[in-house]
Amino acid sequence: RPVVVLEKLDVIPEHNLYFQVYYRFNNISLLREPMMLITGFFLLFMACIVYMRTDMSISKNSPSYLAKVQWDEVQSIIQQIQAIFNQCLAAHDKLETSLHELSRSGDVKSCKVARKTADAQFKELAKELKPLLTSLQSSSQSYQIWPKVEELVAKERELQDKLMTRHSTVVDSFEKKLRGQDVENRIAAQQQKVAALRQEVESLLEYISEI
Repeated sequence: RPVVVLEKLDVIPEHNLYFQVYYRFNNISLLREPMMLITGFFLLFMACIVYMRTDMSISKNSPSYLAKVQWDEVQSIIQQIQAIFNQCLAAHDKLETSLHELSRSGDVKSCKVARKTADAQFKELAKELKPLLTSLQSSSQSYQIWPKVEELVAKERELQDKLMTRHSTVVDSFEKKLRGQDVENRIAAQQQKVAALRQEVESLLEYISEI
């Protein structure tokens, strides 16, 4: 773009001579536009940060604020429920480990102790779970997630029953000194049901964690 314009009257061809124009920029003028651009972006980002961190609700009694508080409470309860079910799954794994140890060492007594410990842990976790389920069910923000949580509880209880039944069957078979193939035949159907229930429980936990 032109920055210097020279005008002259009564110009003739003889005036068509080469000439140079020298000029100096003010250093402050050179920095003016970049600084304006940087300042503009800085103010824009600051405005975005302030907007995101500002509570725009009129008061803490507004419906939007109360809904947000209730949803935060629901999420907190869901996290606690997930932690309890993860402990249940860990107890399931310990039961599985005790059966592997039984098949390796034949120590029936240790296997019974493991089952008794798991049963006590399941009962304790059920006590912790009960008030959380009551709070979740009473929340108006849990209408979408409650059916899945209810299904998860039912599947987990069924899984616990199947695990305990299979565990008792295996221990009883070892006490009767049945052959390994006979033991496998006795628990084949139970094993399939346990695997299917375990997959359903894990899928429900994953679904709940994504909400």
